[in-house]
Amino acid sequence: MMQGKNLSIAYKKEQILKAVSFDIIDKQTTVFIGKSGAGKSTILRILAGLENTYDGLLLFKEQDLKTFTQKERARLIGYVTQNYILFPQLTVLQNCLLALQKVMELPIKEAQQKALNMLQNVGMNNYKDAYPSQLSGGQRQRVAIARALCLDPKIIILDEPTSALDPENVNNLASLLKQLSSQGITVVISSQDMLFVKTIFDRIYLVDNGMITESIDRQQAISTNSNTIKTFLTTQETL
Repeated sequence: MMQGKNLSIAYKKEQILKAVSFDIIDKQTTVFIGKSGAGKSTILRILAGLENTYDGLLLFKEQDLKTFTQKERARLIGYVTQNYILFPQLTVLQNCLLALQKVMELPIKEAQQKALNMLQNVGMNNYKDAYPSQLSGGQRQRVAIARALCLDPKIIILDEPTSALDPENVNNLASLLKQLSSQGITVVISSQDMLFVKTIFDRIYLVDNGMITESIDRQQAISTNSNTIKTFLTTQETL
């Protein structure tokens, strides 16, 4: 579905990514793991279109994503940042309506119905009139996911989605992401939370010092004995 080919990027002459290549498989959950500063979030920002100064190629069905318009990119990929970034002055419903009206240019009634449907899908319909400050971290995250899903993206990206969640909300998030995957949405995540990762992944890429040093799919994780990723999954809760 999506391929990164020899992606490299530098900030102020410091090389952040060094010719990384990977495949994002349609309708699967791909997870990038690694320590803080390894380059995981940079990969996700490139996927989401927030970094465009990279070398190499990022392809969607063999088409260079740099040729996509902003609207095409927004309808292809939904991105949920680590801090969710909801508009504090807008209600939950208004946060979801914004993209539908600005990007998809839907009439208000149609936009409202679609936003309410997405909020219901993530269990937040009863909070449609609440403001972000009135919500817990897990609730804000669900609203951010609903907002991203309003544009019917084929891919949803989440950066360190469990970093501010308690164990109950981590389990709730895992269930929600499995549900989205079963509905045909491709999920891409960066995470250091190994307990969370091993419940949801189809493929894992290990990022270390700006390079992808290993990858493994779920079947290989079961059958392979000698592998750094498998060691992380079986012996560590966090990296």
